[in-house]
Amino acid sequence: MSAPIQTVVKNLRNTRDLRAEIGSLAAELAATDQAQGRMLVVDPVIAEATVRQEWQRLLPAFAQQIRARMTLAIERSATWMDKSSQPTHSSLLALDPPNYRYEVLRLLVGASLEGNGPLPEAGVAAQTAGTQVGLVAALGASVTPVRKALAALRDARLIPHLSRPQVAPETLSMAQLSRIGALPQTLRFRFEQGARIKPPAQLLARAEPLLGADGPQSWQLFALSGTPVAQQEVASLDLAGTPRLDLVAHVPRSEKTLDAAVMRLLDDGLEPEPNVLAPAPVVVTLIRAGTRFERDAGPRQVRCAHRCDVFLSLLDMGLPEQARQYAKEVRL
Repeated sequence: MSAPIQTVVKNLRNTRDLRAEIGSLAAELAATDQAQGRMLVVDPVIAEATVRQEWQRLLPAFAQQIRARMTLAIERSATWMDKSSQPTHSSLLALDPPNYRYEVLRLLVGASLEGNGPLPEAGVAAQTAGTQVGLVAALGASVTPVRKALAALRDARLIPHLSRPQVAPETLSMAQLSRIGALPQTLRFRFEQGARIKPPAQLLARAEPLLGADGPQSWQLFALSGTPVAQQEVASLDLAGTPRLDLVAHVPRSEKTLDAAVMRLLDDGLEPEPNVLAPAPVVVTLIRAGTRFERDAGPRQVRCAHRCDVFLSLLDMGLPEQARQYAKEVRL
């Protein structure tokens, strides 16, 4: 019997590519009499049900003696990995320790945008009801770093007092946050030399299926942020397109590295941009809090960041007026 033929398809993004791979496998089998053909789809971006449906739809197009020898398997990288998919030392990015000034400020901004009225049982407000205990619970941290962060924010006059800390998002600026050391770690990605550069809008279209319910496991830590989410919630915002793709990544405090190769699912040409002053088409803000606040939004039900993250991303992009308008419009 002839040796079996196996086709491995990683990170399948659309049915067009799937049809091409199925046709290629069938052509190889047509050149043999007895070989078995197996297509292994690893970490598909499109839904597994869609892959199987397209497979069944195309099989009748081939001769019976060919399709009888064709099988399909779908696996996730947790159960199938080759050496090329293993993280290499060079692809691991070092993570800074959590910046509790930023983490505390972020939650207070979230509480302000949700409203901290008589029923603060929902969302961020439930975790940051103005007490150190609530902040400690939301961050999953000890009391000491939270207390120090609150004191720093009070000394910078961002909160009036410690007994019931509150932040007015409209008064914040990136220069102010930078001055007091209340900025998060961000990971920036550029297109490597020789890669085909994609505009942010095209990257957004590629990111949406990755951030959906059927997206790969390695993208479960990410959520969409920035201008697409802001524009979706506040249509009147003065925003011209998508200047860059903003994501937030919820990374446990115990993690010391993040594998940059995960961005290859978005585009094969992306690589880390070490220069924080250089423009970057993809910017990932790291969130180290123990509690995640996200929502599924839009027609594709894409995983989106909390409003506090969207607000802070607008500030980071140099859009303070739009950030203030966004905060005003979405405050509950």
